[in-house]
Amino acid sequence: MDFKPVDFKAETSVSERTFAGYASTFDEDLGGDIITSKAFNKTIQERADRVKILFDHTTPIGKPLIMKPDSKGLYVEGKISKTRLGDEVLELMADKVIDQMSIGFSIPQGKSSYNDKGNRMINEVKLYEFSPVTFPMNEKAFITSVKSITDRLKTGDCTPNQLKELTELLDELKALLKVEPFKNTQIITQPRDEETAILLAVKNFGL
Repeated sequence: MDFKPVDFKAETSVSERTFAGYASTFDEDLGGDIITSKAFNKTIQERADRVKILFDHTTPIGKPLIMKPDSKGLYVEGKISKTRLGDEVLELMADKVIDQMSIGFSIPQGKSSYNDKGNRMINEVKLYEFSPVTFPMNEKAFITSVKSITDRLKTGDCTPNQLKELTELLDELKALLKVEPFKNTQIITQPRDEETAILLAVKNFGL
């Protein structure tokens, strides 16, 4: 089985346990391979329900919700199962420690060829899984959205438990922001971007 990693910008929803991004792109990867734009069509049509989400190509952690080729690559949305490893992977994606993906697949006989530059053109794949990974081969596949509670606030779509959780976090945040910064550094003179986003969302939501 072949593996093709890609970077993916992390924006993970710990509350909803979902993420989105590109599991593969149609660019040349570090091994000189190029997956073509129609390579995923047959496997998605015939065996989409067999595809799993693994971590580092080893342990199952979830299932795909959407797999859709577009002009850039294979766009995916997935849900991470409520397991210890799933929790850890979600946190790592939310912290942008893990921001890359990779696919595990095979190439049916006769479905690849070489162009005049020596690139292997992969015209069809049998997709088995895609994985959040530590390091990718294709550096252009990024996690593009791990939805957080902040997103729910912006739309006004929060459950009572989420509001309770946010209120507790906000109390902690306010306490942190009251701490006088060190005089010889500017590191904590302003809230971090995430803190600013949360405060703005709460203000807009009317809490």
